[in-house]
Amino acid sequence: MKKRKLFVKGLIFVLVVFFIGLIYVRKLETPPGCNITKEFRLNRGWGVRDVAQALEDDLIVRSKWVVLLQYRRNFSNYSLQAGTYTLSDTMEVDAILQKFISGDVIPVATSWVTLAPGLRVEQSLPILADSLGIELSDLENLSREIEFLDALNIPCFEGYLFPETYEFADSIPAYNVIDRIVRTGLEVMDAEWEADLAEIGLTPFDGLILASIVEREAASDSERDLVAGVFLNRLRISMRLESCATVQYAQGEVREVLLYSDLEIESPYNTYRNFGLPPAPICSPGIASLQAVANPDTTDGYLFFVSKGDGSGEHLFAVSSAGHSRNIRSVR
Repeated sequence: MKKRKLFVKGLIFVLVVFFIGLIYVRKLETPPGCNITKEFRLNRGWGVRDVAQALEDDLIVRSKWVVLLQYRRNFSNYSLQAGTYTLSDTMEVDAILQKFISGDVIPVATSWVTLAPGLRVEQSLPILADSLGIELSDLENLSREIEFLDALNIPCFEGYLFPETYEFADSIPAYNVIDRIVRTGLEVMDAEWEADLAEIGLTPFDGLILASIVEREAASDSERDLVAGVFLNRLRISMRLESCATVQYAQGEVREVLLYSDLEIESPYNTYRNFGLPPAPICSPGIASLQAVANPDTTDGYLFFVSKGDGSGEHLFAVSSAGHSRNIRSVR
């Protein structure tokens, strides 16, 4: 009889503890309910534990453990999307998690900006500043910041501000803008592109420099591989590149017609006076020029080209100086 009474008392105690625990769990699962709405930032790289802790810290949920439990119960096969969300402390945990999974973020105001192929740094940075509402001085300071260049693994901005149309959030800082533009270009200049350059004896930086010259010299995509072939053929026989585009870069301006005196300018970028490639790119080349340098057309051994001057952007090519002279006479 005594044992039976002890059993009943024990059972009653267990049931009481169970119901108290159940009530407590239900209480934890219930939203705080103060009718407070907040913006909640789910940062990129956060796991569910980070999210649960942040929700508890922001008083959006009563307990992080409820978030973890509900996630494992119902959403463990889904990823939480980074972004800024509007949340209320009246929302059930499942509804909050569903928002995170669907990516129902607050719309972010954005601006579009286009960098055309062939732009120099001093042309690209004002375009970015005007289009995105960024201080030009911030961009210029970044271009001189060695630590930032090292982090991007590039020696300079020139040549690396990849031509493309971009959409940026209006609140994005200057360093994120440059980081994305540079990385977009580096994805184009991938391992396959570098391997193609290695086969013709060029380093990736040499390839970028040569592509920047091709970008400024060739107006027609159909001829870029031929123009690249001319310069590569000249490099192979230690012949000066004699690119007008490099002289224009040295002068800091583009002139429709160069005088013979212009070709005497003292500059490492003057390829009429110096052998080999200039020390750095002269603009940011587009994908067509990058691919042309990696796959140049050297079949006919051309060493010279001159513009047809008919508005087509096309050129006449020649193997010898005599042939080049004939081509020049034919377009004048």
